[in-house]
Amino acid sequence: MTTEGFYSLIDAYAVDDVDDDVAMMRPLTGSEVRSWAPNGRPTREQWEAALPQLLNPVGRGIGRCTVLYQDGEPAEIAYWGCTAD
Repeated sequence: MTTEGFYSLIDAYAVDDVDDDVAMMRPLTGSEVRSWAPNGRPTREQWEAALPQLLNPVGRGIGRCTVLYQDGEPAEIAYWGCTAD
């Protein structure tokens, strides 16, 4: 193993709400969330159902994240993306 890392989703070095450079994690915009969770407060079930479509436009070395809700309250953060390997 070299010192370059695995280039996994965990290797994201920053969260940026604008950029899609390699090794960046970007939160979804409100409109991106509402495209699959119309009320803008996605549940884990909605996220799991939407995951195939959410993974499709994500390029190599790019990550996404969003807050998931349970009973109308923030409950967890979902992370997904594509490795750079």
